[in-house]
Amino acid sequence: MNLELITHEPTGPKKPVNLLFVHGICVGAWVWDRHFLPFFAKHGYRCHALSLRGHGKSPSTTPVRFNHLQEYVDDVRQVCAAINGPTVLIGHSFGGGVVQKYFQMGGKGEAMVLMASVPPYGLGLASWRTMVMNPLLWTKLAAIMTWGVATMDPGVIRKMVFSNSVPDAVFMDFLSRVGEPPIMASMELMGWPPLAPMPGSGGGRVLVIGGDEDMFVPETDVRWTAFYYGTKPVILKKTAHAMMLEPTWQEPAGSLLAWLESQFVDV
Repeated sequence: MNLELITHEPTGPKKPVNLLFVHGICVGAWVWDRHFLPFFAKHGYRCHALSLRGHGKSPSTTPVRFNHLQEYVDDVRQVCAAINGPTVLIGHSFGGGVVQKYFQMGGKGEAMVLMASVPPYGLGLASWRTMVMNPLLWTKLAAIMTWGVATMDPGVIRKMVFSNSVPDAVFMDFLSRVGEPPIMASMELMGWPPLAPMPGSGGGRVLVIGGDEDMFVPETDVRWTAFYYGTKPVILKKTAHAMMLEPTWQEPAGSLLAWLESQFVDV
């Protein structure tokens, strides 16, 4: 399949690993292209951002709502096979679930980075928690997942995805690019069958990053994810879900850079 892949070549000496960024639900590779890809290319990393099938500019042979998690794993596998050299996989939100499933199914990579990611036990607990604590919000999100973006309440999306400091222009650009939700794959990320690899996968190196103002993936889930993989989480202050588009994007980028340098460069 001819998948969209945005690539930034490194400036200066090339670092020993490539980076492959996998986006979250309803968006595409473009979420990484505003800040993260230029930032890491500047620091010597060959960077790639994939649009999963039916997202961004990647085609899909079936309506995106009917795509299965396995197909998205196949997308990641295809791109990893095409990338020359060792690769670190970085998944955000829904993309974090895809990356975990990729490693569970025997996918190869030097490391796994989970940013505001679906936890290893799936989304079932988070869905139940939202339904109990905020039934109105749960109803609105369920409507989007059932009937698509036509039912989307921009105010709810902004509150769920961004902090108050995000400029209107950034939010409106985000809103104009949002696509239909992959309903089937989202159901498969609820937690059964299990989606997570055994601890020690991802080359044995795992970084977990979350934000303390994230309403989609709260800090509790971030900490449990890190616990599962036997590592300590990075919890960023005043950071919401779409951290790569926030005015404070340099904080998650800097945390990831420092970890990459410690794992693959300063050794």
